[in-house]
Amino acid sequence: MEVHHHAHDPAAPHHKKNWKSYFWEFLMLFLAVFCGFLAEYQLEHKIEQDRAEEFAVSMLQDLKTDTATIALYIKTGKIYNSSADSLFKLSKSPLEGYNAARFSFYTRFMYWTGPLNWSRATFEQIKSSGSLRYFKNHQLLQKLIQYNAMINANEGEFANRMVRGNMMLNQINQIIDPAFHHDLSGYRLNHLDTMSTETMEVYFSRNLESLETKRTTIQELMNMCIVQQRNIEFNNSERLLPAYKLAKELIEDFKKEYHLE
Repeated sequence: MEVHHHAHDPAAPHHKKNWKSYFWEFLMLFLAVFCGFLAEYQLEHKIEQDRAEEFAVSMLQDLKTDTATIALYIKTGKIYNSSADSLFKLSKSPLEGYNAARFSFYTRFMYWTGPLNWSRATFEQIKSSGSLRYFKNHQLLQKLIQYNAMINANEGEFANRMVRGNMMLNQINQIIDPAFHHDLSGYRLNHLDTMSTETMEVYFSRNLESLETKRTTIQELMNMCIVQQRNIEFNNSERLLPAYKLAKELIEDFKKEYHLE
């Protein structure tokens, strides 16, 4: 059985693509790539926006915690300065009997070195992960950076306060009767704001030895108290209060920018 092969006829008609076909193929390919790019861009933008909102929620909580902590710290600083004023006034009188007990009482609270515990976890995470770029509001970002700088400045002062407080501890221990000191050990400086008059009178009425023989030590303590007091006043007005106001501004900015409550 013979198989017949048909030779290709060069004269036979064949289909040839024109420029329009190439153009449409190119256009379709371009649109496919472009749409893919847009989809990827939108997805990345959505991820960044969601991440920014997550950070904003966390920052808002940190700032609320900070404002409450700062307010308490400013208040406690005022209590310290008021107690120091009481010491200065008492030091001008004979420190015997009732006055000796009152002086010992306020002396106990001159050792105040507690730091202000800032809520920095969220900002440190944002900074270390390079996520500051997620915040597109430039003004809000600048305020956040400024607030962090204020925190750093305050921490430097707290370190100095601790050094001064530890220097005062030697004088405090020489002045206060150990048993009296022990009975007051359960109280903190901020407790003086809520301590009843009756409770204070119990301590003021304690029968303690005269402090007149300790005048040299008392003078050293008074000088250190003056330094501590003035630094607290300066830090409250020039560092803590501005930080408090800026934190309040940031709270409102985050609420407005990310529609938070």
